[in-house]
Amino acid sequence: MSVRQGRRGRGGRRRWGRRLRGALPLTVLVLLLGLGWLFDNAERPGVLLSVGLAVAVAAAGLGWWAWSRVRLARERWIVSRTGIAGIDTMSGTQFEHHVARLLRTHGYTKVTVVGGASDGGVDLRAQTPDGRPLAVQCKRWRKPVPPNEVRAFLGALAGGHRGYVGMFVASNGFSREAVREAGDGMVLVDRHGLGLWMAGERAPELPPP
Repeated sequence: MSVRQGRRGRGGRRRWGRRLRGALPLTVLVLLLGLGWLFDNAERPGVLLSVGLAVAVAAAGLGWWAWSRVRLARERWIVSRTGIAGIDTMSGTQFEHHVARLLRTHGYTKVTVVGGASDGGVDLRAQTPDGRPLAVQCKRWRKPVPPNEVRAFLGALAGGHRGYVGMFVASNGFSREAVREAGDGMVLVDRHGLGLWMAGERAPELPPP
């Protein structure tokens, strides 16, 4: 993904945010009108139940939307406050959650931190902005990732994650042998690329669909 494409994507998300915020007053108005109509027809139990249910569903949807916007804004703030040097003070689990935040703030959806002994060889699962399944391996190491780790991730992609786009994020990059081992089988995000991604200058370039 180019810088221009990344900016276009962020611009699109901002436009959607403005549209959603513009729809918020209308949603509140509809809820208030529904409540007023509900009180006017309180003597009709069937109508009361139906409208009450509709209002409850609408209120729940509004609450979920507001919560998701607040969470995304908080994650963007956390990412903006974290420099590349801050990565070196994180634990492996903290690094996984940091990469999850990066994904969410750049248009990836359904982001889940898997981790643990039964992770199937991946640390994160998500959906790319264009709708493809994504599997992510994260290594917060003090040395470059060797080729055997890349081979293990390739095995995970060929096994339980067949059809997934693979992304390997390493806080201190990859050895030359690891880069050769990866070939075109996955997206590699080294320290430099991670810094650009965190700064919002360039997101990892995914393979074409």
